[in-house]
Amino acid sequence: MLSNRVMHSKESGYNLVEVIFATALLGIVSITIFTLFVMGRRNVYSGKQNSQAVAIGTQVMEDLQPLNKQMLYKGAFNINDTDTGDAITLPRVSGLAAPSFVGRIRSTDPTILSTEADIATQNTPPALLTRWAGLINGKLTNPSVTIVMVPDQDQATPPNNPPQFGTAAILHIRVFVRWTEAQRSREVVLDTVKAF
Repeated sequence: MLSNRVMHSKESGYNLVEVIFATALLGIVSITIFTLFVMGRRNVYSGKQNSQAVAIGTQVMEDLQPLNKQMLYKGAFNINDTDTGDAITLPRVSGLAAPSFVGRIRSTDPTILSTEADIATQNTPPALLTRWAGLINGKLTNPSVTIVMVPDQDQATPPNNPPQFGTAAILHIRVFVRWTEAQRSREVVLDTVKAF
């Protein structure tokens, strides 16, 4: 009888507690792996959107690079030589401080400034804002391209305070590419300087 009882205890299976523990452990591991896949997919999508915005911003800068002062001011954006610009505060994005400038702004988003920021203020040709609106549509969600031009004087010329575009030896250009991703506003900012 004793040998039969010993043999029976060796053949016993898993009890209910062990099955529940194994199922819970498998569930936790499965949820963790699934979460990693979802987060990885989201990060890949976000990286793709960011790369797309950088490519668009780079294209905007390449479009501006060959333009001389006359082509940029008169030919593209209707800026007078005696213009000093306006104080500009762009809307906040992603909890960052709202950027402020004294210069001229042009944007594919007509809500940025009600007076000058719409596509209708551009000269044709070259119709750069229309071109940039075509670049961003369909690639990003709620996209816009905004450029801010800020004149800087050459120290050798008599100073105008504030600097006028016509006397500027250097023009600082900041390009903002903005879009919405997962109900959050995102932006890429690129800077360049043109010397005249």
